[in-house]
Amino acid sequence: MTWKRSETSRRCAWAKADIRCARQVALRPVLEDLGYQFTELRNGNYLIHHLAAEIVVKDHFWICKGDGSAGPVPARNATSGNAIDFLVEVQGMSFSQAVELLLSYCVAAERCAKPGTASERTTTTEI
Repeated sequence: MTWKRSETSRRCAWAKADIRCARQVALRPVLEDLGYQFTELRNGNYLIHHLAAEIVVKDHFWICKGDGSAGPVPARNATSGNAIDFLVEVQGMSFSQAVELLLSYCVAAERCAKPGTASERTTTTEI
């Protein structure tokens, strides 16, 4: 898969703890803030409205019941995934944009990092 990167973007080296935390953010609140609407199904599943394919989310997972072409970015034959995968494959964000957005939903005390583990990311500027 080719990652989008603008001329002004910065390359970020994310800590493993940050990526782990971002993957585990509940999708529904994030997607509601992005303007998605849902129909509640059973067992905590939610169907997303107004997409080219049927996508169901539950907690931090999603599954596409169609052919995987629900978003602007052609899917890499993936029809399910975690929160980061959804934002990259369906919403069309870069990996760094997705991680940054999802981490904004993590409460500082719940950063998914073990006590004593640095969960700060290192940022480098491309030349």
